[in-house]
Amino acid sequence: MNTRWHPAAALPLILFCGLAPLRAQTQYPFQNPKLPIEQRVDNILSLMTLEEKTACLQTDSAVPRLHIPNAGWSEGLHGLVRKGDFGTTAIPTTSFAEVIGMASTWDPELIRRAGAVQGYEARYIHQTAKYNSHVLVVWGPNADLVRDPRWGRNNESYGEDPFFTGTMSVAFIKGMQGDNPNYSQAAAQLKHFLANSNETTRGKSSSDFDERLFREYYSAPFRMGFVEGGAKSFMAAYNAWNGIPMTVHPALKNVAVKEWGTDGIISSDALAVELMVLSHKYYKTTLEATAEAVKAGIGQLLVFIVNVPKTIKEGLEKKLLTEGDIDAALRG
Repeated sequence: MNTRWHPAAALPLILFCGLAPLRAQTQYPFQNPKLPIEQRVDNILSLMTLEEKTACLQTDSAVPRLHIPNAGWSEGLHGLVRKGDFGTTAIPTTSFAEVIGMASTWDPELIRRAGAVQGYEARYIHQTAKYNSHVLVVWGPNADLVRDPRWGRNNESYGEDPFFTGTMSVAFIKGMQGDNPNYSQAAAQLKHFLANSNETTRGKSSSDFDERLFREYYSAPFRMGFVEGGAKSFMAAYNAWNGIPMTVHPALKNVAVKEWGTDGIISSDALAVELMVLSHKYYKTTLEATAEAVKAGIGQLLVFIVNVPKTIKEGLEKKLLTEGDIDAALRG
């Protein structure tokens, strides 16, 4: 029997504890990997202050006081994007063909291998001290259906057929997240739920169709990605579906969470909260839009105009949302 220590043996500890001091690794119940995950999440939320919870509603999920590192994020449709934007360090990564080109292979196994390379690089960059780059949550694959050549992001998607797009998405997700039953190599975040390519002005338009088209066409790749691929997280789309912006649509909870079992990060698209006021005219104020997004399940607010700490505090004071609403959104 080979009893030599191997670096891989430390992976679960590194994944969960990051660079926390050794004495902190068993200080709290949530740091015990033998406990059920829901019990550990309950413990984390019970320990966090309201200010820490509000901070976690943005892109930095770190809770330094509890030794919880930032999971981070990265664009990653056909390669991990580390080009040095937003003050980050530019890091060379493997670049694959654009997604519509990868789809032309008709080879799910090849797509799985590409996803595995990307997931490995995300994990390596995240855990390598010299990079100091948090990239465990990867924004991809794009499970949108390419149904209209006028849409400007056809290159990001696999095609117009729901089964084919779902099959390729599942392969990419499995490769990225890996096969370990307890720990993901990286986390896939599907985009953009739902019907993001059904129009020409996605920031304010409504994609209108019935339940059958929802079930059989537009949502099918997402369902496959969650149920078959094992993805836990997704990003809501800018557009509305039948008049309700996807950022606050009941389908986020009623279908994606309750039916398909997604229990990771639910993110707004960048500026989507503001667009519900500025473009959709669905809410009168960003205060109301932010509160309703959190209550709809959005646990990661990608905003440019909204001051999240100030807005959440005001929303609580005016009873537009509760701390329980924030806890429910943050569980992912």
